[in-house]
Amino acid sequence: PALLPQASYSHHDSPRSKHCPFHDQPDAYGPELWSSVRFHDYSTSSKDQMAMVLSASCPLRPRATLCWRQAADEAAPCHDIPNSTASEDEQVYIVDKVDVHPQLCFRFFYKNSSHVECPHQPETAWNVSVSVWGLQLHLHLTSRIPAAFSAALCQRRGGQCEPEAPVYTVTQPEGSAPGELALLLPVQILGSCVLV
Repeated sequence: PALLPQASYSHHDSPRSKHCPFHDQPDAYGPELWSSVRFHDYSTSSKDQMAMVLSASCPLRPRATLCWRQAADEAAPCHDIPNSTASEDEQVYIVDKVDVHPQLCFRFFYKNSSHVECPHQPETAWNVSVSVWGLQLHLHLTSRIPAAFSAALCQRRGGQCEPEAPVYTVTQPEGSAPGELALLLPVQILGSCVLV
């Protein structure tokens, strides 16, 4: 589909006609399709928004969702995030109310192929680390932006982590300096996980 012949008259500023001859050929939509697409990242932590703009020779209208890449390595698997379909307008794909993170990526789908594209900036708006103090989990949160963080213990079931009550919340209010926050969670069951 990326082969795009253009026909025009030889005089200056003549109209050009585009034709994508392989548009209806399923074999044309393999992995090499994405090498003809340019991705421009406009994600910003300050807006809680991920945005990606596509530019391609032939008209493509892929759909996009978010996925979480397990590691920074491009070969690492990217796990789909439910209910995260991006809105699209004129080749601009946007997901609002999301924390920008280098491992939170767009997965684009078109015909019989897909492509993962991650934000191009390495910084994150927030981070969390966990340590154990006696029978408590200590969550150490750092944030560059005002935010509310909630955490709950959860049990792994079928690859998902189902949160259990109670949910603990801590807030870094608007107007406060970037800083550190802490949450303490009681450990009730060995093997519990934490969902933040």
